[in-house]
Amino acid sequence: MKQKLFIVVVAVLVLPALLYAQTGKIRGKVTDRETGDALPGANVVVVGTSLGAATDVSGEYVILNVPVGTYAVKAAYIGYRDVTIENIRVNSDLTTEVEFGLPSEAIEVSEISIVAERPLVNKNATNAVRIQGYEEIKNLPVRGVNAAIALQPGVVVQDGITYIRGGRRDEVGYFLEGANVRDADTGNPSITVIPEALEEFQIQAGGYTAEFGGANAGIIRTNLKSGGPDYHFVLQGETDDFAGHGDKFLDTFSYGYRDFTATVSGPVPGFGKNLRFFLAGQRVLETDRIARFFNGFNFQHSETVNIPEGQVGVGSFPLILEQNRDPDLEALIQERGLVMSDGNVPDSDREQWIANGTLVYDAKPFIFRLGGSYSWRKQTEVPVNFVGKIFNTVRNEQEELKTGLLNLKVTHLLTSRSFYEVNLNVFQRKEDSYDSILKDDFLAYWDSTANAAHGIQFFSRNSPWRGGTNFMEIYGFDFEAPGSPINSDFTKARRSYIGGSFAFTTQTRQHELKLGVSYERWTARNYDVSERAMLVGIQANPDLEARARAGDPEALGQLRVLAGAPMRLTYGYDVFGNEIDGPKPDGPRHPKYFSAYVQDKFELSDLVINAGVRIDVIDNDDITFPDPTNPPWDQSIFGLDASQLQEKDADVEISPRLGFAFPVTDRTVFHLQYGRFVQAPRLTDLYNGNAWYDAIFTGGTSFQTNVVGIGLKPEVTTQYEVGFSQQFTDNAAFDVTAFYKNIRDQIQVSRVITQPTSAARPYNVLVNGDFATTSGVELSLTLRRTARTAAQINYTFSRSLGTGSIPNSAIANIELSQNTPTVISPLDFHRPHRGSFNIDYRFGRGDGGPILENLGANLLLTFSSGHPYTRASGSFGQQDESFGGVITDPRSRFPQENINASLTPWNWQINLRVDKTINFGRFNTNFYIYIQNLTNRRNVINVYNRTGNAYDDGFFVIDEAPSIIAAHGGDPFVALYRAINLNGNGLNFNRGEGNEFVGFQLFGDPRQIRVGARVEL
Repeated sequence: MKQKLFIVVVAVLVLPALLYAQTGKIRGKVTDRETGDALPGANVVVVGTSLGAATDVSGEYVILNVPVGTYAVKAAYIGYRDVTIENIRVNSDLTTEVEFGLPSEAIEVSEISIVAERPLVNKNATNAVRIQGYEEIKNLPVRGVNAAIALQPGVVVQDGITYIRGGRRDEVGYFLEGANVRDADTGNPSITVIPEALEEFQIQAGGYTAEFGGANAGIIRTNLKSGGPDYHFVLQGETDDFAGHGDKFLDTFSYGYRDFTATVSGPVPGFGKNLRFFLAGQRVLETDRIARFFNGFNFQHSETVNIPEGQVGVGSFPLILEQNRDPDLEALIQERGLVMSDGNVPDSDREQWIANGTLVYDAKPFIFRLGGSYSWRKQTEVPVNFVGKIFNTVRNEQEELKTGLLNLKVTHLLTSRSFYEVNLNVFQRKEDSYDSILKDDFLAYWDSTANAAHGIQFFSRNSPWRGGTNFMEIYGFDFEAPGSPINSDFTKARRSYIGGSFAFTTQTRQHELKLGVSYERWTARNYDVSERAMLVGIQANPDLEARARAGDPEALGQLRVLAGAPMRLTYGYDVFGNEIDGPKPDGPRHPKYFSAYVQDKFELSDLVINAGVRIDVIDNDDITFPDPTNPPWDQSIFGLDASQLQEKDADVEISPRLGFAFPVTDRTVFHLQYGRFVQAPRLTDLYNGNAWYDAIFTGGTSFQTNVVGIGLKPEVTTQYEVGFSQQFTDNAAFDVTAFYKNIRDQIQVSRVITQPTSAARPYNVLVNGDFATTSGVELSLTLRRTARTAAQINYTFSRSLGTGSIPNSAIANIELSQNTPTVISPLDFHRPHRGSFNIDYRFGRGDGGPILENLGANLLLTFSSGHPYTRASGSFGQQDESFGGVITDPRSRFPQENINASLTPWNWQINLRVDKTINFGRFNTNFYIYIQNLTNRRNVINVYNRTGNAYDDGFFVIDEAPSIIAAHGGDPFVALYRAINLNGNGLNFNRGEGNEFVGFQLFGDPRQIRVGARVEL
């Protein structure tokens, strides 16, 4: 226990300080201001650091390894006055040019200080790079780095998922300070960056150099701030809870949102200014994290049916259990009625703690940088049909997530033009999902004796449990009885990697040469248990658990099948949830990724060439079968015969990258780019345990959706890009970039037909087969602040076409023994038009008088065309009656047009922020209010496939509707159906990947009003 406490304390203190930064380069020329002659031997330094260089015989200098940030750069030469140029912005992996003209000492001037304006066009970028820093995003009427990323060209955010240039959701790479922070299992980002800790983010939608890999669509690179020479403090808090949770203010609901952030930075006491730190911490509390248009309802018990015409959600009729009546439960629902309030979704709370930080020690020629991120999140999981929990609000599924990234970087400056760096990094992600009362004691979830010990009585004398579940049925709608266990499984997942890299960089005349290697070794475990089936099996066979714990192979197999029924995802754990180390498929997996690269950046005044090649060695720690049509299935142990499994050979991929920039002038640049990119499949598409193989080989489930691949290859993308940047006034510039991508070997579902003599039946499997072609044009227009006004316009026109949007796109074809699609169609995330317009109007210090001084307003307009869907009809199938017109089983869905031939409606939204800064001595206090969805527009973001709209699911016109309505009470069923399904909530609108059905909302977020204050010292 003490050891664990020590680890926790060290993690809390050290985690915010461990990561390596990405760096840029400063280069330029020092001349005599009057004659223009070169000044060889002049000293150029980055003020406040030990970085600097001397000019060569041509007066030129290069400063390498400059951390991302804003600096002052100073030039000095004997016989000349010093010149300092401030506000020099250095971006990751880009060159910043700083030219000096020094006046002679004979000219009677003191040291010259110049405040530079940041260039609107980067002359040496050979691909489209979108860069935003904290100063650019802090005044936006949105909160969070991800919200700012969503505004950039080439980025589509749909249903909370980020897509770049038509790639799938898992094709985006995420890097924090150069370290990989993408979860290899899901492809999702795993680290949260506090906005106040952000130095900059870069979005490179393809075209990135050979240094980066493992992502086919694009990369999002984020860098943290570093401490400065002076102490700096920031305290900030904001909330929408000023009217009270659930109350209305200006016709807007409060969602119980509170955000508290603090940062501190400066030199470490006792170490001078060579050791500097930056720390940021954030706590976010949300009572209702799902802001949605939600119409409540109020149905009370009455022996006389009274449902006013035209009123949805109000009525009186007998409230009774439809079957398995229980007097106590009927009395409860008659007393309470079926009541939900407007505006807020109950039991959807979330709490987060986040820490980011850096620590830099400059001991030239060595520079040490520590940095890192740690986050903890706990939230109540909200089921798709959350209305069904109104009688069981005290017992919920809790999800707890912890993530951390540690890195140590050591840089050795060999000369002013050469250095190498060594990095060591550790990443870990822990995720648990459990019952809010019984936690990890999952065998007690359905044990009435264990529940009684906690004061929970959920088994009543006449048992309302329908079909062996914990639902009671009221007019065809399922509601959880009080005290019911969670409907989902107890799960836990552990994913981590240790890695390192080495890179050497040298500047030789106009060539910046860089070569490096990197390595990551992952450990992946997953546990998902059907706790009720496992408990029932143990109770029916009392010695089964004891035999399994003793290691009996047959008992282990039987219990594993029960725990995994029908197709749970478990490996790296035994059937009781204990970590194990053993052979595949039940043992943990250790995929390994190695890469080596070399690249050369050749820079002339009118030509920049960025050429490189990357080698990736991808070892997925995967298995293959000697003969997939006759898998080595051993029924006696309910598992695969490990002795007959084969290790898949590692894949070796070579990826050339080539980019050109043609700086015609300081204001006009063309660029061209070609690149090949590869990435490994997601781990969730590769791994599962013997419980899953038992289900697919022996018929444990008839609809095989949760499928993995056997021997999958990497996915490959080839991209071409051409762009043009033009600064057309002193304060305005635009960039136009066109791209084309060819994506192949994407993952799709297929079926293996087994031999007649095989012990295994035909089974579904993932294979490489889907492909896509995407293309588009991106436009960005920037207006630097002029006469108090700054503006940014972003627009993207794109076409995203392919044979499948997710690996399981063709699951219905496979199940119905039909051909899988080979003709490209619009992908689910294809959005032809998307853009944003942001204008910021601001009075500065001493401007506008006492009222308007330091007052600002920011208006953000976002717009997009809809996304594709397919009009469809279908039979009612096996779905529950309460799902009505939604076709939940893809086997029962029949398209009425070409795949994804229709588009949902256009969306647009206006956000507004108003703020004012007041100075209290040394303290600057910024008071602000921002409103998201100012007009409270109800944007349709998803529609029903039957009807093509968000208001009617088509239930009342299907053939089965009259009999269903009659069987479940007639008018009361219709009243409940309209209140629950057709009032805009979209409770039962769901679709998903595999068998993970996700409740997508029909409408975008409603208006939200937040107020806050930020105090800086």
